[in-house]
Amino acid sequence: MQPSSPSQQSLLIDSSSGLLNLVEAQMLASVRPAALHMSARSANGADAAAYHLGAGGQRVRAKIALHAGLAVGLSQADAIVIAATVELLHNASLVHDDIQDRDTMRRGQLAVWARFDVNTAICTGDLLLSAAYATLCKLSNSAALADLISLVHSRISTAIDGQCADLAESNQTTDETLCLVRYQKIAIAKSGALLSLPIELALLAAGYQDYSAAACRAAEAFAVGYQIADDLHDVQRDMFSAASHKACNIISIFGTTGAIDESVEKAKQLGLEKIDFSSAMARRLPFNMGEQLENYAHQLRDVLVRYKFEALTGGN
Repeated sequence: MQPSSPSQQSLLIDSSSGLLNLVEAQMLASVRPAALHMSARSANGADAAAYHLGAGGQRVRAKIALHAGLAVGLSQADAIVIAATVELLHNASLVHDDIQDRDTMRRGQLAVWARFDVNTAICTGDLLLSAAYATLCKLSNSAALADLISLVHSRISTAIDGQCADLAESNQTTDETLCLVRYQKIAIAKSGALLSLPIELALLAAGYQDYSAAACRAAEAFAVGYQIADDLHDVQRDMFSAASHKACNIISIFGTTGAIDESVEKAKQLGLEKIDFSSAMARRLPFNMGEQLENYAHQLRDVLVRYKFEALTGGN
């Protein structure tokens, strides 16, 4: 298996973008068989899964997987399999997250639980999760399949631990340092685990798993930076929401020792540090396979640099 040459790498993002439709088709095919013997009049997990997937999304993990897979020398078919696998896992988590958070909207349409019902949404998330494993089994390198499945399970377990910790909303201390450590651990577990998976699966399938640690560190730092940016985006709303004052809100953490504008600035600086570290670690990956993640890091950095607290609060 020969990885892409440097002259080919600049074309990978453009060429992989044309494969996204095949990723979408693979995801839909993986959930549809469950509905073959069901009444057309009954709501079922397959219909709800198709409804959820049909809303689209940025497909960040699919794009990272396609680029990484092609860069490391996997076939287009295998890159598509990995991309569909990680997107199915991510979307399973979104369906369940919406139930837990009682978010009624997802990607401009009613969330699955709001459109159908909670029980259907639980089953839909389960179906998407199971479909991810079934999709991964289509990979041509069957010898690596056991390790790939084990890796997927490990990352899902980490993400679940992070979600449970976040939902617990346990704030047993007001110590800024301890709260910040917990905040980062939750962000890394919730988001970093499934964000590193596209690159990790490509590395493992191609026999370059020695670089997995760098992929994890890049994704984990990005996850913290992204969570900080998300908290900053919601800062004005959260200032007036009692439910937001918990340990996992970065502004609340820094706000225990300073004014709101000082907290925002500290959060921005920490976010930029994490994003810069993510970019540096992505560049360490072989064959430029971390380029797509690095591009996302650059985009997020621009968002943080441009962020102005005054713009949200009506200041000058």
